[in-house]
Amino acid sequence: MSTITDIFSFWNAVSIFWIISILYVAKFYYLYFTRTNSLPGPFPLPLVGNLFQILLFAGDISKWVLYCQEKYGDIWETYIGTAKIVWLARADLTEKLMNPSRNSNYFHRTWDNLEYEALGFSSSGIVFNRNKTTWAFNRKMFARAVNSSVFNKRVIELMQTMFVEMEGYLLNLGFDEKEFNFADWIPRLFTDLLFAMTMDKYACTTAMLYNSHNPLKLAPYPEEVVAESDAFMKALQTHFRSLKYFRFMPEVIRKRTPFGRRKAKEYLDNLVWLRSVLINIIREKRKKIMNTDEPINLKPDLMTLLAAVNTPKDMTKKLEGIVEPPLTDEEIGNCFIDITIAGTDTSSNLICSVMYCIIKHPEVKKRLRDELDTVLGTDPARLISHEDLNKLEYTKAVIQEVSRLYPVAPIISRLPDKDDVISGYPIKSGELIFISIAGIQVNPKHWPDSKEFNPDRFLKQSDSMKNEFPMFGGGLRICPGRHLAMTSMKIIIAMIFRKYDPELATPDTKPKY
Repeated sequence: MSTITDIFSFWNAVSIFWIISILYVAKFYYLYFTRTNSLPGPFPLPLVGNLFQILLFAGDISKWVLYCQEKYGDIWETYIGTAKIVWLARADLTEKLMNPSRNSNYFHRTWDNLEYEALGFSSSGIVFNRNKTTWAFNRKMFARAVNSSVFNKRVIELMQTMFVEMEGYLLNLGFDEKEFNFADWIPRLFTDLLFAMTMDKYACTTAMLYNSHNPLKLAPYPEEVVAESDAFMKALQTHFRSLKYFRFMPEVIRKRTPFGRRKAKEYLDNLVWLRSVLINIIREKRKKIMNTDEPINLKPDLMTLLAAVNTPKDMTKKLEGIVEPPLTDEEIGNCFIDITIAGTDTSSNLICSVMYCIIKHPEVKKRLRDELDTVLGTDPARLISHEDLNKLEYTKAVIQEVSRLYPVAPIISRLPDKDDVISGYPIKSGELIFISIAGIQVNPKHWPDSKEFNPDRFLKQSDSMKNEFPMFGGGLRICPGRHLAMTSMKIIIAMIFRKYDPELATPDTKPKY
């Protein structure tokens, strides 16, 4: 008897599941086919929307977006789950979204995220901060610190010192005479720089890579420092993966499935640990500041600058007569996480693409090396100054042209606070808009011979150019560390090509977004 009951219970559960599924699918497509303000776009599936189609492009979202642009035009729609996404891939369409006014309708990047809100990210830091008042304050203090003369001088010194250290490792391994994977080394260089310039700590990632190639003659760094750095870096990498998860995974999967809830908890637990480590480091910085008589005796790493801002030990320039509070520990920690999001993979990926393009175009390489000889002289040991970097105009143009063709952030998003109209299409409040940076920067409506590599176009750049080249985003949310990023990339390119003539091991391989 119990067996028969169990069978009926099983089939009842199956029937209920299929009925709910059919009703969900029916409702999904009813809403889809009866939607107002429809745009052209690919056909979505229930639950996942159009995310599955990215798999047809080997997971390369940039190629998928460029395909959609070519097929549907410069404005189209897709779905993440049941949520509609509007895509823009022409500069004039983004004018309202790129408006830098504090009264802009497009302050928010994306939807509310309850997981991040619970941890205070929605009202602290810069990247995820949805509170305009605290965002403006955090951004202003961050910009003051990162654009200060003492910080930039320190970064220029650190970058050259750390490049020379990496160069020594490569020479010891004989990589000046045989091929090696540059893409393995450059992210570690930027990671070491990030730790040093933000916390005055050494991440040891370049040394660890050297040790893996040369276990019989290890770089002299304490094991506990290496272990601590390794755990911290793994936590940061896990946090980066969580950003994609919380942004792109449909809420119904993230919150209502065992796998989704388990993965969300894993990511949030990691973030709690990461922030606790940062808070301890920041408190150590505050103690050093209190126990130091003169600010000039403090090392100008970013955390120290932020912890001292608006205190008697402030090392940045501030407007006279304006009294503002210091940043909290949480705000400083979130600012650190923000800069790691924007400053490691992005810069290292772009440098790899720059290397590829320079090597593939001998005439560009010759002009770049001529500029380096003119500005820096022929002594490769001569230190590079801030004034030198300002004179490297062609080097900057090369970096910009590479970024145009291979953007490290091919997509940015904005969320309207109230209903709007873009190019005649009504946009509802809360309807997410994705700006295709990759699409805009190769759009032939803006760029003659848009697929050709031509750095000269940036030497002749017109002042009337508007939103055609959002290398660092735009509007209220433009990257506050853009000058720092350009400085570090100029130094790397200069230190490589003033001394070496690198070649591609596989000339036919193209860089990926």
